[in-house]
Amino acid sequence: DQLRRELVSNVSHDLRTPLASMHGYVETLLIKNDELSSEQRREYLEIARKHTQRLGELIGDLFELSKLDSASIHPSLEAFSLAELLHDTVSEFGLDAKKRDIDLAIEAPEEPSIVYADIGLLQRVLENLIRNALKFTPSGGKISIRLEKKPGAVAVAIEDTGCGIAEEDIEHVFDRFYRAENATQESTNNAGLGLAIVRKILDLHGSRITVSSQVEKGTCFQFDLPTKAAA
Repeated sequence: DQLRRELVSNVSHDLRTPLASMHGYVETLLIKNDELSSEQRREYLEIARKHTQRLGELIGDLFELSKLDSASIHPSLEAFSLAELLHDTVSEFGLDAKKRDIDLAIEAPEEPSIVYADIGLLQRVLENLIRNALKFTPSGGKISIRLEKKPGAVAVAIEDTGCGIAEEDIEHVFDRFYRAENATQESTNNAGLGLAIVRKILDLHGSRITVSSQVEKGTCFQFDLPTKAAA
C-alpha cells in the first residue's frame, strides 16, 4: 500500500507539472494575444509543445510498464545481429549528441554478434539506456556502447562520463520515479520510468542488468544476452 501511494503521488506530480505549465502559457496566449509579438507567441507555443511531448512520453511509459507488470507482453524471440541493431539505434541519437558536443561511440567486434531475443523490446532497452546516458552527460563528455562476445552470450555495456550516482542511490536507480539527491534540475524534471522499463524487459529475457558508478566520473550499465535459444 505504501509503495502504491508513493507511485500515485509521483505519477500525479509528473503529470501535474507539465500540465500546469502548458495551461499557463496557453492562458497567456489567450489573454495577451494582441500584446504579444509573433516571436513571443511562437516561443510560448514551442514551450507548450515541449510539455505536451513530455506528457505523451510519460503516459506512453505508464501504459508500457502497466503491460509489462500484467505479464501481457510475451517476447517474440528470434536470432538477429545485435551489432546491427545497436548501430541503427545509436544513429537516432547522433544529431542530439553532436549538438551537445557528446562523443557517442560504439565498440563492437567485426562479427555480427548474433543474439536470441525480442528485437523490438531490445531496441527499447538500448534507446532508454542511451537516452538516460545523454541526460546525465555534460557537454564535452563521452558515451561508449560496447559489445563483447562471451561463451554463449554477448555482453553489453553502456558507459558515460556523466555526473555519476552516489553509492546510496545505486540500489534505487531502477525504482519508478526515483530521484537521486545529486540529480540536476533537468534530470529531476524528467525522472520517470525508463530504467524500470529496461529492467522489466531484461527480466523477461532472463537477463540481469547491473550498474556501477562513481560520482563526477560516470556510470556503466551492463547486461548479457544469449546467443541461442534455451534448450
